Amino acid sequence: MFGLPAWLLVIPVIGFIVFVHELGHFATAKWFGIKVTEFGFGFPPRAFGVAYRETIYSINWIPFGGFVRFIGEEDPTDPDSFARHSVAKRAVVLVAGSFMNLLLPVVIFTVLFMLPHDALVGADIVVSGIAPGSPAESAGLRPGDTIVSVAGNRVSSTDDVLMNIRASLEQPVELIVRRGSAVSGLGTSPEFMTTETLTLIPRREASDLKVVEEVTDPETEVSKADARRYDRSLDLGDTLHQSHIGVMIALANPRVARTTEPVWEALPNSFKTIWDILRFTAIGIVDGLSTRSNPGIAGPIGIAQATGEIVDRFGVSWIFQLTALISISLGVLNILPIPALDGGRLMFVLLEWARRGRRISPQREGLTHLVGFALLISFLLFMSYFDILRLLRGESMLP
Repeated sequence: MFGLPAWLLVIPVIGFIVFVHELGHFATAKWFGIKVTEFGFGFPPRAFGVAYRETIYSINWIPFGGFVRFIGEEDPTDPDSFARHSVAKRAVVLVAGSFMNLLLPVVIFTVLFMLPHDALVGADIVVSGIAPGSPAESAGLRPGDTIVSVAGNRVSSTDDVLMNIRASLEQPVELIVRRGSAVSGLGTSPEFMTTETLTLIPRREASDLKVVEEVTDPETEVSKADARRYDRSLDLGDTLHQSHIGVMIALANPRVARTTEPVWEALPNSFKTIWDILRFTAIGIVDGLSTRSNPGIAGPIGIAQATGEIVDRFGVSWIFQLTALISISLGVLNILPIPALDGGRLMFVLLEWARRGRRISPQREGLTHLVGFALLISFLLFMSYFDILRLLRGESMLP
């Protein structure tokens, strides 16, 4: 676009998300009569600033971030200070940033659902392969089966299947499948198909198996013949990668239509989309911790790389979905009880309420937030190191 690299779009995206976040703090603080001394984009040092009605609106050199600085954040001596106001008002101001970040995706997804868009209006989720020794094989799932529902939830995409399976790891989960007649020659016409309910237990970790001619260790090896029943492309020396249940699935007979949704349908669908994103992210983090792998966390460089790849692969219109995803992440992250973030400051406000008005000393709170800020910057640098390594290796952020 305009001859510029697509990854540069991350700058206005982050800038807009930060603006929405800080606008929540700013608007609620002004509403409650708290004096705002600075509304800043990025982290100091300051590049330049403009003073207007007792507030400095600044642009800072570290572009990923932002802040609203109140007068007397820890010191209640000034009558217009943040610390002088009630616990409830301070809590509202601190939560307002994350609230705005979670509200923004609702608006984005609702508008996108209301605009004309291509939607999958029907598709069959067909099992194309069963891994040997997998939970799917033990449950009686067969190639050619059509998965209708998982854990009571009707599925219409491979993502639906994956999300519902990952939400039930190491727990019995029911699959309703539709399968053709076992009688040769009858085919898979609807009148000859039956519906069955199968129960399996998705495993948390699936060991990869090396493809060999003769198996000596079933825990680490699989025969070439069995491997090819799962994936015909596998050969000797390859690795058979298994999912939580050990199946390969694909869409069959997909039907795409141009559609729009009225606001009373688009709004609930936007909430469902955000809930699915949060649930999928939580499951990914848990899986990452259990397998000691990166669940997809990236630093600023990784976010910029993902932005460029998404725009190059899917088009600039996908920047709105990306904006919503980053906004959700920022909203959740900021409300966590981490010093220097909104959740860390909220933690001190709630401690004051629990201690019946007795405050933690401003010096101790300030030091805690300073240490937290230093750790956050260190974490960003740490993640940036791995983002750079990924770039040097030519690896993609997208699957």
